[in-house]
Amino acid sequence: MDKLPPSEKFFDVSDYSRPFSRHLVKLVINTSLTPIFFTTISLISGILAAILIYLNKFNFIIAILILLKSFFDAVDGELARARNRPSYVGRFYDSVVDFFVNVLIFLSLAIRFEISAVKLIVVIILFHLQGSIYNYYYVLKRHKAGGDKTSRIDERKIDQIYPYDNPFWFKVFHTLYVWIYSWQDLIIHKIDSDAENLATIPNSFMTLTSFLGLGTQLLLISIFILFSLEKYIVDFFIYFYSLLAIGVILIRKIFYH
Repeated sequence: MDKLPPSEKFFDVSDYSRPFSRHLVKLVINTSLTPIFFTTISLISGILAAILIYLNKFNFIIAILILLKSFFDAVDGELARARNRPSYVGRFYDSVVDFFVNVLIFLSLAIRFEISAVKLIVVIILFHLQGSIYNYYYVLKRHKAGGDKTSRIDERKIDQIYPYDNPFWFKVFHTLYVWIYSWQDLIIHKIDSDAENLATIPNSFMTLTSFLGLGTQLLLISIFILFSLEKYIVDFFIYFYSLLAIGVILIRKIFYH
């Protein structure tokens, strides 16, 4: 099952790993490997990348590890949908892993380049708010188009989990998700609640918004590192990408209403 029906699919800049992930899913769909296994592999890839950033070694390998993180991050959801077995445990574990890896990467950069704690906190907040803009519009589009509804705008209350979801791990990862992300989702919703009144979220707008997706953010980080421009990453996401995020919201309000 795809996230969107065919007529509502758009060119997603952040989803560059999807074609490759589908090939791997075809190979493992009848094995015992689980989506959570691949989420964990993405976590390990991110941790290794952060360690090498701190050590200032093997920039090419760091870039590859970050791209592998994105790749395995795409595999887990693709495998769950291919088996028609969505999971709230997997959904929230995936988001917690994303946050943990992002924080480690920026922490490594902050230590290496002696960036202040205040600036580190600011970039972590803005980086995730940028991603929340993409997620907000994407979730709206999926719900309006009759696509995958595992994700919702307000995730603070889940009425019922799937029978195969482990209740303990659901509670752990859902609680962490609410602490980390729910306030961000509510901020974006408050800024542009009018988007809920649209009949659909246009494909052209979603393509623009996908530049704010985590996949694109990580791709840009890997490019900066590949060309030994790591010291500019924090400022890039604080200043330039925040302007892009504001621009996306303004474009939605002005041209798509």
